Amino acid sequence: MSEPLAEVLALEAEGLLFSAHDRAMSALAERPDDVALRYRATLTIARAGATGMALDLFHRLRLDAESDPEVAALGARLIKDRAFEQPAAVRGPLLAEAARRYDVLWRRGGAGWHGVNAAALGLLGGDRQTAAAIAEQVLQGHRDAGDYWSAATEAEALLLAGRTMEARRALEEAEARAGNDLSARATTRRQMRREAAALGLAPGFVDALRVPAVLHYTGHMPKPGQDDAATEAGLAAALDAVIAAEHVGAAFGGLAAGLDILAVEALLRAGIVPTAVLPCDPVTYETDSVAPAGERWVPRFRALLPRVRIIQLDERPYAGDDLHLAMAARRAMGLARLHARHRDGLAVQVTAWDGQASRGAAGTGADVQSWTAAGGRSIHLGWPWPRNGSANGNGPPEVQRRPMAVLFGDLPRFSALDDAGLARFYEGPLIAMGAALDRHPSVYRNAWGDAVQVAFEQVTTAAACAFDMRAALESQTPPIHPRFAIDFGPLLPVYDAVQRAGKFSGRAMTRAARIEPVTPPGRIFATEAFACEVALLPRGAGLACDYAGRIPTAKGFGSLPLYALRRAGAEEEMA
Repeated sequence: MSEPLAEVLALEAEGLLFSAHDRAMSALAERPDDVALRYRATLTIARAGATGMALDLFHRLRLDAESDPEVAALGARLIKDRAFEQPAAVRGPLLAEAARRYDVLWRRGGAGWHGVNAAALGLLGGDRQTAAAIAEQVLQGHRDAGDYWSAATEAEALLLAGRTMEARRALEEAEARAGNDLSARATTRRQMRREAAALGLAPGFVDALRVPAVLHYTGHMPKPGQDDAATEAGLAAALDAVIAAEHVGAAFGGLAAGLDILAVEALLRAGIVPTAVLPCDPVTYETDSVAPAGERWVPRFRALLPRVRIIQLDERPYAGDDLHLAMAARRAMGLARLHARHRDGLAVQVTAWDGQASRGAAGTGADVQSWTAAGGRSIHLGWPWPRNGSANGNGPPEVQRRPMAVLFGDLPRFSALDDAGLARFYEGPLIAMGAALDRHPSVYRNAWGDAVQVAFEQVTTAAACAFDMRAALESQTPPIHPRFAIDFGPLLPVYDAVQRAGKFSGRAMTRAARIEPVTPPGRIFATEAFACEVALLPRGAGLACDYAGRIPTAKGFGSLPLYALRRAGAEEEMA
């Protein structure tokens, strides 16, 4: 096994699907003909739920030309996944095509899991009797190889055959064999949950496959001198207990003095490497969020830096607000929820909080409010030291900047239009875009040529407007397939002395403008900041962001992790 492939498999087993995909893609730059790397690059992104991107990769990496049955089965799986992204009324043909492909693979090679997939798709397509018959045939030829997938295949076949108690026992055996492979557990759980629902069983049937929880940690910073050793030891012990009781396997948060550092130390004691999201470079962060609590926290912060995964954002302190800290906290919360969904597990928050609302945009109170508003569970440890300047003080500060969603878009081939074409553009497509914008309240809107730039208070409004404008343009004659990019971040009201007009400016505007040129026509690309805001919406919001990869942006702005925005059905959100 090659070293890059081993690294990809290790990341995949840990449930770090985005990292596994990125590693496979970077290795393919040097080994473009490596079938195993091409397969893992596509499979990891499929397991992360980015079906559209996985289908694109399946063809772009020439996997459709491979004869290996496992590769062919991935093609069938992607068609199945695409089916479940469609409304129930129209998914039938896709389910039937995926079932046909699995059936051919099963009858040609005899692999039981191909037969089980054919049976499952028959059940989900409404043919319960045929599904049970195929499942019984699979069971007759099944030979236990002693590994996870052998037990999982048997459990699924037993479930489809209607032998529920035997299926539960086989699923427990699969759990005993799964080891640390969270990605395999997640795949089986999603599949069998759908089947259990179709058979009228409770979705908790799949919980025999145990997936560790993902933790978001947040809490106050102490003041200088608040360093009682016994009190700090009590917080550390409480964190140890929560990590053990909640079966935590991954964690996201900050690295500030106080609860953050205590939580990271506790996680490392438990053998868990957390991801710390910093708004800016570590030196500035240390000055802003560590040293003010007292010099004793600084060496602990520096000692932890090389022991954790660091995500460094492009946010810096701005006089008059704390949005740089708020953006980092929301990114950590969103990533925790995204990570839990990819593992098919739960996300939980632990806080050391005094129960008071935050005065500004950042703070433990703001984190708790955001987390619980999205339906998340928060465990409060309390805060042992007195805090001055809480929400009972002087009220929230006056701020200039506001966090907003930014939509930037343009149309392909606009620069090639002659004067007659430009006249038709202003009399047709631009009117259609304007009408779509009128249906979705915005804070700021601007256009030049075919480019549009719009700012919204809510991410849901920005997404709805992007979908509406795309539909309006694709209904033109001939159809126009626009490129849209969406970001989320602080915006500053400014005055444009050239146009003599008030505007909004900020890094989010710049990022969106640099992402739009690399967005495929007809697609809506979003930043990780926007994807995390979507992850912090309550279930039922009807939006999903699928990872599209780390993509170089325009004008040398750098490579960014980007997501494809799409609508999500209620059934998909419950999975």
